[in-house]
Amino acid sequence: MKSAQLTGVNHFEIVEAPMPEIRQGQVLVAMKAVGVCASDVHYYRDGRIGNQVCAFPQVLGHECAGKIAKTMGASSFHEGDRVAVEPGLPCMTCEHCKTGHFNRCPNVKFLGMPGLPGAFQEFLAFDEKQVIKIPDSLSFDEAALLEPMGVACHAVALAHIQKNETIAVFGAGAIGLLTLAIAKEYGAGESFIFDEHDFRLTHAKNEFHADHAVNVRDYDPIDYIQKQTTGRGVDVSFEAAGSSQSFEGALETARIGGRVFIIGIPAQDRISFNAHSLRRRELLVQNVRRSNGETRQCIDLLNQGRLKIGNLATHHFPLERIAEAFEVAAGYKDNVVRAMITF
Repeated sequence: MKSAQLTGVNHFEIVEAPMPEIRQGQVLVAMKAVGVCASDVHYYRDGRIGNQVCAFPQVLGHECAGKIAKTMGASSFHEGDRVAVEPGLPCMTCEHCKTGHFNRCPNVKFLGMPGLPGAFQEFLAFDEKQVIKIPDSLSFDEAALLEPMGVACHAVALAHIQKNETIAVFGAGAIGLLTLAIAKEYGAGESFIFDEHDFRLTHAKNEFHADHAVNVRDYDPIDYIQKQTTGRGVDVSFEAAGSSQSFEGALETARIGGRVFIIGIPAQDRISFNAHSLRRRELLVQNVRRSNGETRQCIDLLNQGRLKIGNLATHHFPLERIAEAFEVAAGYKDNVVRAMITF
């Protein structure tokens, strides 16, 4: 089978790799669509995310969907079943798993992390607990996008959005746009989203009904929200870009007693903030770690027609052009929102 291996920073090689073997309780999935996530781009550009350093050659990719190609023994799946994939396999024995916080499992096996195979290859073996049948109404693009959608759902769930609460989202990539859409779906009121790319802001306005879609090159987000809210700030802010500027914006635009949720992955290991500004407002600041079993909830939202996410998959590339896909995604080229590798 063909496999795209990251063999060094900014360098992919397409190689012939052996077919994965499966054991009882596993299924073999033929990949159909895999999204290029910002975390994949970090590995591609920097060779690391924090203290997680690439083990070259490494196969990246965790936003994926496909068809069951093979089962083993008695199984609830059949060859040809269309499935979405939960990329994390928690240990189920640690204190976090036992209390239902599977996304915090320190022993999780996550697709494409150093030392573990990712989805940028034609076939991959999964534990049956990781695959979820999808309805025929769902495209493979949408099924692959269930992973970032799950992250957004988790962020909104942690925020406990109350009806008509005001929100701000910093970063209009796929996860930022989905966070905006899901927060509004669950009752958020006036919404602000900030980015430096007009095409993404147009997406936010036209497809996800943002009340304010603002380019940070034109307006300072802190000043903008101060003026629009007469100095109060927003009830909830979400950081979804991973830059020091977006961290500052999310922290400084929350109202007194507001809540701030950090989703983005920064390139640097440390980011500073104004401690006095935070303490005077008694802000709740919480990190968002992946998703926590929200995939089925996301499928229900899409199946009910309450959200449409297929238009986030703006670019498609075959596996042989994966380097081009990563360059487009990393450089925000050609009005890209989410680049997809398709099989």
